[in-house]
Amino acid sequence: MKNLQSNERISVIAAGFLLLSIILMIIVIPGILNDTSPNATPTNAAIAILVAIIIHLIIFTGYIKIIRDTMRSSKKRNGAYIGIGILLIFFGLIYMDGAFAFLSHENMLFVSILMFTSVLCDIVASVMTIIVFFLKSQKAISNSN
Repeated sequence: MKNLQSNERISVIAAGFLLLSIILMIIVIPGILNDTSPNATPTNAAIAILVAIIIHLIIFTGYIKIIRDTMRSSKKRNGAYIGIGILLIFFGLIYMDGAFAFLSHENMLFVSILMFTSVLCDIVASVMTIIVFFLKSQKAISNSN
């Protein structure tokens, strides 16, 4: 197996955190559909989370494509790393609004905790992605010698 450079390893770990965030979102859906709080709209909340899952899956597939392209060539996709990092922070903050909304529901504390954990995974993945942006490519350094 090919040895991965440090920035490629960080990218793969960030993709893993993003995948964990998606899995946590999927786990939350049955809990939301069983919400019996007054004035609750569980179907609307479930639809919103499904949209968030679809958006995260699109970001995840784009991220995997960028990682593969970076591994194949020495050209680094700087704009893509920053774009993905900012998008993940943005969608994580939007998703955090839903997590705060479920804090007030009596028997739904586990949903809020899972949603906050998913937001944490998004933020960790985005910070790692932005760190990769600032790391120098070791392929380019070894090729110049």
